[in-house]
Amino acid sequence: MWRRCAIYGPLTTWAVVTCMLTGCQSAPAESVSVLEPTALPSATPPPDPRAAAEEAVLASYRGMWREFVSAAATADWKARGLGRHATGDALTILRHGLWLARQREQVIGGEPVLSPEVASLRPGAGPTRAKVIDCVDDTGFLVRTRSGERVSGGAPTGRHRTTAGLVLRGGSWYVRSFVLKEAGTC
Repeated sequence: MWRRCAIYGPLTTWAVVTCMLTGCQSAPAESVSVLEPTALPSATPPPDPRAAAEEAVLASYRGMWREFVSAAATADWKARGLGRHATGDALTILRHGLWLARQREQVIGGEPVLSPEVASLRPGAGPTRAKVIDCVDDTGFLVRTRSGERVSGGAPTGRHRTTAGLVLRGGSWYVRSFVLKEAGTC
C-alpha cells in the first residue's frame, strides 16, 4: 500500500522517513501523487550584519581575556594563544605583563568578571574597526607567588573601566589596543 504525505519546512528528511514508517494517509496505489514542497516564510529573520559583527567583536574580546587568564596561571608570556585574539599594542601589553610576573616569580589565579559592550563599529557598512567598553572586575583575579601565597602591595583590585580597540583582519577580529583604568573607575 502506498502512502501520501505533504512535506514542508527544514525537517524534510525526517518527515519523509516518519511518513514512510507511520503513514500520513492511506491511498490506493493507482491514485499516488507527489506533492511539491512549498516555500514557507523562514521562522528566523535573515542575520543582521551589524549584530553578527558585534557578536564577533565581543567573542574576540572575551577570547583575549580567556587566553590571558590561561597564560597568567603560569605567567607564560610566550603562550601561543595570546595571539589568537590580540595584536599590536594589546598583545605587547599582555606579553609584557606576563613577562614581569615571570621575572618576579608570580602567577595570577582566578578570573576577572567581564561585562563588555560594543560602543562603536566603523565604518557603518562592512565594519573593520570596533570599540568595546567594559567594567572589568578583577577582585577574584589575584597575583600570587608560585608557592600560592598572596602577594601584598601592588595595584588594588576592583572594578576597572576598560576601553578596547579592535580591528578586522582576514575575516577575524583582534584586540589591537586596550586601556585598563585604575580600580574604582566604574
